[in-house]
Amino acid sequence: MIKIKSALELANIIDHTNLSNVATKSDIEHLCKQAKHYNFYSVVVAPYYIKYVKNLLNSSSTKLCTVIGFPLGFVTPKTKEKEVKIAIKRGIDEVDMVINISALKSGDWETIIKEVEKVKSIARNKILKVIIEAELLTKEEIIKVCKIANDGEADYIKTSTGLSGLSPKIANINLIKKTVPKMKVKASGGIKNYKTAFSLIAAGADRIGTSSGDLIIEEYKNIYENLID
Repeated sequence: MIKIKSALELANIIDHTNLSNVATKSDIEHLCKQAKHYNFYSVVVAPYYIKYVKNLLNSSSTKLCTVIGFPLGFVTPKTKEKEVKIAIKRGIDEVDMVINISALKSGDWETIIKEVEKVKSIARNKILKVIIEAELLTKEEIIKVCKIANDGEADYIKTSTGLSGLSPKIANINLIKKTVPKMKVKASGGIKNYKTAFSLIAAGADRIGTSSGDLIIEEYKNIYENLID
């Protein structure tokens, strides 16, 4: 479990996110300003905005992350490979790839194995987070897909795209950590306050994906200041 001792330490495990399909350049600029102000670990944006954000972050230490196969994951492995190649060429630091949930639910595990291995082989030293939509899976499916991600040398299991309407379950975080203890976990989906973020970190989450990073940090500051007073 990560022990948070300051607002800065909390900010350093937050991926500040805007993946809205109606996000404008102004919205993304605001996201990046907040990321630099709070020192968030990264910003996560749609592939369309990679070059724009690269310029906005400029000399900032904040990393740039984009999504692959987002949001439903059911494009072919070849399509995901092309997406990753383009994203890397444009300058990303990390990629969050949605696995093919349709293939998983159909028992087509070979497709899952292939896409994880292929994307990682292209991403190489870039951080790869595999989005599994844990809240839509059975316990057995979570265990199997986590082992595939681990064998494919992905860096993180990410719980959700955030678009399923379901928040991360503590039980699923525990299950992931038990199944692949050496892999890191990114909790994502409906994390809008510090209490929720803290409970997920306490359960073993190494990174938090949220569009409410600023609110979470401000809430943490208020709690911390009140404790001091």
